[in-house]
Amino acid sequence: MEMKQAADIPTVLSIAGSDPSGGAGIQADLKTFMATGVYGAAAIAGLTAQNTVAVAAAKPVAADFVTAQLDSVFSDIRIDTVKLGMLPGRPVCRAVAPFLTGRTVVCDPVMVATSGGRLVDRDAVDALMETILPESDYVTPNLYELEVLFGKPADDIAEAGMAVMGRFPNLTGIILKGGHRPNPDGTVTDTLLFREKGSLRQISRTNPHIRTKNTHGTGCTFSSAMAAFLAKNHSPEEAFAEAVRFTHRLIEMSADHSIGSGHGPLLHHLQPANPV
Repeated sequence: MEMKQAADIPTVLSIAGSDPSGGAGIQADLKTFMATGVYGAAAIAGLTAQNTVAVAAAKPVAADFVTAQLDSVFSDIRIDTVKLGMLPGRPVCRAVAPFLTGRTVVCDPVMVATSGGRLVDRDAVDALMETILPESDYVTPNLYELEVLFGKPADDIAEAGMAVMGRFPNLTGIILKGGHRPNPDGTVTDTLLFREKGSLRQISRTNPHIRTKNTHGTGCTFSSAMAAFLAKNHSPEEAFAEAVRFTHRLIEMSADHSIGSGHGPLLHHLQPANPV
């Protein structure tokens, strides 16, 4: 007897790089999917040798093998939302782009690390902007990546976000994260800028700024949570608010429980299962 995939099981596919230390990339994405109550699939686009201290080496997966992974997944499993992480090179971007058409896509444009160090070369950045962002619905850059997309320093991140939305008219929304620029009162404000009925709307969530070095994988976790809540049929506003709440709580819970000797990862297993 042929069995059908249950319609009530939201499913998200991550296409990203692998972090063997478990803190970021595919590993963080799958942990996030489990903690938010969705089924997670994963196609590996890049390999890294890294830990909480440094990235020792990185290389792309061959583009034809990325295609083979995606063919295998999409031919068998219904995917509700696609989450994109590090796509290390033009051949990989070209391999991924055809699979995105007509799907809900959350793109974490992994180009620059939290420390400010560039993770991919200029050609890979150009390929991301030429082939991937035009097929994406939501983009979740950190401050440095926002400046790459904006093309200059982002003294006003709202202005930069509006410029990116204008550059990529296909985008439904951009998340402007405040972690790199805490407010003077010791809070952090995250903002969703999104299109609704022909106009741009803006909603924000403000939380206390948590001072901790344990933030490895925060961007991966946030974008994966956003994808997960969209897959659960939340509205853009609801998905954004829940992703902010989920990520903030993880940072808070992980602040004093380090794994490794460097920038510790978020500890997804501390989050109560299926919070929403």
